Amino acid sequence: MDEPANQQQQAPTPSPQQAPPVQHAPAHHAQHTDQSARTDGNVVYIGKKSVMGYVLAVVTQFNGGAPEIHIKARGKLISRAVDVAEIVRHRFLPEVKLGKIAIKTEEMDSEDGTKTKVSAIEITLER
Repeated sequence: MDEPANQQQQAPTPSPQQAPPVQHAPAHHAQHTDQSARTDGNVVYIGKKSVMGYVLAVVTQFNGGAPEIHIKARGKLISRAVDVAEIVRHRFLPEVKLGKIAIKTEEMDSEDGTKTKVSAIEITLER
């Protein structure tokens, strides 16, 4: 009878570091495609949640071992992406450096069926 109890105790338990990074993507960014080779595991899409929610996502990914994080936003949410990057760098992880900043204009279909141009930004933070 001791054997089943011993087997139960020896079963490996996953540590939080082994869990894959959480990807936060609002619905309107879910279909966003990137032509680079990296996965979306190190991308944080900025939406309408609080700034600190995105800061937590970035810090969690860095603490999980990610060497770099890409923060992406469109339109009015660009300022929120900048806030997230600055709060991470100045308050939580001062060793994180600002990498590349890419800006572009994306063409999207609006609700009435017309094409609308929207500004977008990608901020790369590197450890």
